[in-house]
Amino acid sequence: MTLTTRRLPVHIGRGPLMLLSSVTFAVLLSIYFGAWAVSANVDARALRSINGSGLTPDQHAAALASGEATGVENTFLFLCPFH
Repeated sequence: MTLTTRRLPVHIGRGPLMLLSSVTFAVLLSIYFGAWAVSANVDARALRSINGSGLTPDQHAAALASGEATGVENTFLFLCPFH
């Protein structure tokens, strides 16, 4: 009697899918919290530069809206649509 080898069908289990979803979720959370921190940093920096400058409320709002941001800060704010 000769034993024949049988190939079992390859099934991708839940392991790779769970790993991929975990990595994706971690990246999305990192982007969200990074953008949150950057947004707070840009706003605080704008407030420090504006306080005591004698601007009117309209000029104050315009200066806050045009807060300067570095390249990394712009990237985080671009990647996160919620900030």
